[in-house]
Amino acid sequence: MKKSILILFVFVGFALSAQNTKVEVLKEFLKGTIQLDEGNIDLEQPIFTINELAASKADKVADLTKENVTEVLAEAKNYSTCIITVGVHTIVKVTDFEDCSPSGAWGACMPMGKGYIQKAGVLSEVNDYLKNIIGRPGSQERKVFLFK
Repeated sequence: MKKSILILFVFVGFALSAQNTKVEVLKEFLKGTIQLDEGNIDLEQPIFTINELAASKADKVADLTKENVTEVLAEAKNYSTCIITVGVHTIVKVTDFEDCSPSGAWGACMPMGKGYIQKAGVLSEVNDYLKNIIGRPGSQERKVFLFK
């Protein structure tokens, strides 16, 4: 019985440590753009909290669709930071507008980005063209947050 309780405490400790690490990774990723407060962040779905914070802090917010992707990305070049989220599982920051790859699905040249995709509670870092990070156009909500 004591071993079971000890194992349970160790497991809970590791789970909490992993959640704090996730928050720290995202805090560093958003440094200089959005200030994350650990007390107000959803540890299970931190990108949900980031969506809310970014919506109130961004200089401009837009939905990203196949119909407006070219215009939104062109406008984003006038801002210092462009962050895109997909639902509550993906966040990406455009790193290079000049290095882009044509996307037939989006009908636009998609720039290079760096971000994180959350699967099964684990954040995985990705460095790739936006088309490979945010997926194909569809019913998922994609938000663009622009910061001066």
